[in-house]
Amino acid sequence: MNKILQLYKTIFISTLALYIYLGKGIAYGYFAEFLLLIGILLLIKHRRSVSLIKGSSSYILYFLLLINILYLARGIVHFGFIDTIRDSFILNYIYFVFILLLFQDTISDLLKSIFNIYKYYPLVLFSLYIISLNDFIGNISFFGNVHLLFFKFGDIAVHLFVAFILQLTNLNRYKKPFDLLNYLCIFILFSVASSYSRSGMLSFITAFFVFFYFLNDKTVKNQLRSFVKFVPIIFVISLLFLSKFKVADNFQGRTVGVEQVALNFTSIFSTSEEGGLNDNKIWRLIWWGQIIDYTFNGPYFIAGKGLGISLADDDQILTTDLEGDLRSPHNFSLSVLARYGVFIFFLWLYWNIMLFKSIKTINLSRLQLVIICIQIAFLFNANFDVFLEGPMGAFPFWVFVGIDLIFSYFKLYNSSLEYSLFNNPLELND
Repeated sequence: MNKILQLYKTIFISTLALYIYLGKGIAYGYFAEFLLLIGILLLIKHRRSVSLIKGSSSYILYFLLLINILYLARGIVHFGFIDTIRDSFILNYIYFVFILLLFQDTISDLLKSIFNIYKYYPLVLFSLYIISLNDFIGNISFFGNVHLLFFKFGDIAVHLFVAFILQLTNLNRYKKPFDLLNYLCIFILFSVASSYSRSGMLSFITAFFVFFYFLNDKTVKNQLRSFVKFVPIIFVISLLFLSKFKVADNFQGRTVGVEQVALNFTSIFSTSEEGGLNDNKIWRLIWWGQIIDYTFNGPYFIAGKGLGISLADDDQILTTDLEGDLRSPHNFSLSVLARYGVFIFFLWLYWNIMLFKSIKTINLSRLQLVIICIQIAFLFNANFDVFLEGPMGAFPFWVFVGIDLIFSYFKLYNSSLEYSLFNNPLELND
């Protein structure tokens, strides 16, 4: 790898770490978008030395990028440059999948670097969260009007799942007693995240149960069961911590605590609550129904509303629950439906189905199961929040997708390379 690519790789990993740790606090610095542009230029420059990945999943992503270029041209003509470019990144972040081909010869080293980012995530995030509670530090802004330590708790829950599953499977190793400290940080932060975000809470839980259900190694399952008996102890400690934690309500009226976690969970299945929780759910459902109606039964069946148009304004959605400029219906799949029409929507759903079908592979690699479950956690949260429309979720998600596709295409799963790099990853900590 030449010096320019090595420098780009270092910047790539460092920028990814910033987005994982800080999220929305640096989103308006546009680092990911600049990195994407440079990556595309490097791909063009090194096109002769890059082996393109093939297969149905890759072909669908190639097609979506091609369609997005056409929609870009259409949107710029009708709605102007800035808003159209902004909306186009709903699919533009897919380019990160193929930018990873620049590192295809060292893709396993890249994956280890990403795992190292998550190795320190719980402790770093816990420290940053405590620091953010200080009125002065918590209000510092460098990019736009968003505080540097502004945390989206749905995003945090997804990243906590990644850190949790990597530690649980020994892909990230800790010396005692730091392994217990890390689990404690994960559960405390998960409890905090669950106080603020129902989608984040369910993303973590759903992805873990998918992992456990499809894990076909009985020995490892027994080890996991033996570990699970310690979970209530860690969870009780985290709840005791939360009971002493006094945090101001957020803009939706939610605060940290055991009662809020329980209320969030029950609100998923109930419509009897008054105020924020139920109202927050109702406006989404109304908007989602409206999108389905004007696409499947209306004039936007074929091509959707396109890029550049504010969906909230055009659909006349009014809500006081949200901060900032509302442009997405808090559901990535329905954003695709509204902007691109029914055919692209079904193509996107088919891509999702192929991901889920791959989890039923007879010879599914243990590492592959972990990577797939990570993608599931991202996708689950994306269908209840604005996540993959911005770099906070889209950058790491499409990187994991790219790693999965490259490992599959070059047959790195179930190979000696996988086990030599990760030292039999599913031998759990004693």
